[in-house]
Amino acid sequence: MRQLSVEGAWVHEPKTFPDSRGSFHEWFKAPDFTEAAGHPLRLAQANCSVSSRGTLRGIHFADVPPSQAKYVK
Repeated sequence: MRQLSVEGAWVHEPKTFPDSRGSFHEWFKAPDFTEAAGHPLRLAQANCSVSSRGTLRGIHFADVPPSQAKYVK
């Protein structure tokens, strides 16, 4: 994350992992945000997966605390 010229504004440029199925990136990680902004945001992690036509992706779940909420669009 890097600070912009506007006070309190930051830009996050996540590393994207592309392959033949599409791409994946983490668009939010709490430790990175807290370190840059100096305060927490109550969101642990958020990812974005973009699939190429014909790609079928599965959804896994975490069976142990704190588990995860899954939002699919």
